[in-house]
Amino acid sequence: MIEFDGAEIVRWTSWATDEELELLENAEYSDADDIWIIKSAKPSGLAVVKDGQFQQVLRPYGFFHSGAFFLDDEIGCQVRQKINDTLSKGDKNIVEANMYLGTRGFFVSELGGDGNVLLLANAIRNFDQKGKIPNSDDWERIHELLTHSKASIMKCGAKFISEWIIHSEKQNEGLFDVYRRVLLATLYRHSGLLDKALEASDIVDLPCNRLNGSNSTMSVLCTTRAATLMDAAENKPGRRTELLRAARLTLNKANAMSGEDSEEIMVAYMRLKKLDGNV
Repeated sequence: MIEFDGAEIVRWTSWATDEELELLENAEYSDADDIWIIKSAKPSGLAVVKDGQFQQVLRPYGFFHSGAFFLDDEIGCQVRQKINDTLSKGDKNIVEANMYLGTRGFFVSELGGDGNVLLLANAIRNFDQKGKIPNSDDWERIHELLTHSKASIMKCGAKFISEWIIHSEKQNEGLFDVYRRVLLATLYRHSGLLDKALEASDIVDLPCNRLNGSNSTMSVLCTTRAATLMDAAENKPGRRTELLRAARLTLNKANAMSGEDSEEIMVAYMRLKKLDGNV
């Protein structure tokens, strides 16, 4: 199956011929709520059936803007070529970025728009082809994008973040990159990979001369690690006491290094107190 961003297909339908629109028949369309099967294409919209039901309804093309279309490989290749034949250079860059990320496991429709797709595709391509990791501005944007994404995007993004961190730490003579490890530990944690999150954050007890990062950044990493230890304590009853003890020690370190009152640390202490009371 080949995935197309809904907005991309909607743009194409505005200049596609009736014969070309027929290529969408039997495709799937998926949004945040439902899966639809395309039964026929009309000038006014697409006749669709909700997956598992029988009633056919006509939806205007604007209805399909926010989700994703899935076409079988042969038809999908035809549609891709027809779209490419009518695109501007800017649009072609977007299409190529969508395809590039799709081959790397991303559900592109979940990335939140063309700007995010281009940002992430360019960052991954620059590393793949030139060995360059994102600069500080792009890193901040990628951090914001990934931490507010669905778990599937977080999990896929973590693979590339991990590669960038390995490269960064080699460039810095083996110093551990505290700042970038905050993002990696967060992505692993929120995609359910707790062991990997703990592995990414296990540098918190190393001597300062082996770390590249400020006290405030180390405090954030400690807070993330403590939260992960509490997650693990809830999932592993046999190690609950041990994990909660480790969480408290790590949270104490986060508090000592923060240099100021932190709402995140306060919330973490409240959660720890509740978990301790349920032992």
